Amino acid sequence: MWRREQLLDAALRVFADKGVDGATVKDVAQAAEVTPGLLYRYFDSKEAMVETLLAERGFLPRLRELRSQARDSRPAVVVLTELLAEFDRLLADNAELMAVFFSAAQARAPLATLAAEGRRLIGDFLIERVAAGELRPHDTATAARTLFAAVAVNRRLGTPIDVAALVGLLFPEEG
Repeated sequence: MWRREQLLDAALRVFADKGVDGATVKDVAQAAEVTPGLLYRYFDSKEAMVETLLAERGFLPRLRELRSQARDSRPAVVVLTELLAEFDRLLADNAELMAVFFSAAQARAPLATLAAEGRRLIGDFLIERVAAGELRPHDTATAARTLFAAVAVNRRLGTPIDVAALVGLLFPEEG
């Protein structure tokens, strides 16, 4: 597994530097100081490397963990603000991975699926809190998409976002 992790480290650097579409398997092999054939022993294609990077090192594992921790009795607005703030920190701490995601997200359905799961995790939280009577009924899918996109896009642009203010815009009477 150590070799596989080295290959993923090299792929991350190359994809972040050149963009997914601008990078080749040969570029990744060269950065990892291995032959392209060795890369193919671990990954079927460049796209498989990208998908593996995002699935294993991306925001979803941590967002799933945060989502499972959000089943406490604190007010929904507080938990949602903490969840989004942690998501924002996670994106900030993984700038290379975020660059890969945005460079690859344009035309790759599996990457769109990863983003959709992130939005679904936030949406499920909102649905639970509406059902519990803690949040007013609303279009939870649109709210989740708005929250997810606002944090991700602002982080990508390097623009600080006040997640408490963002949550307050969507849920003013609850905040």
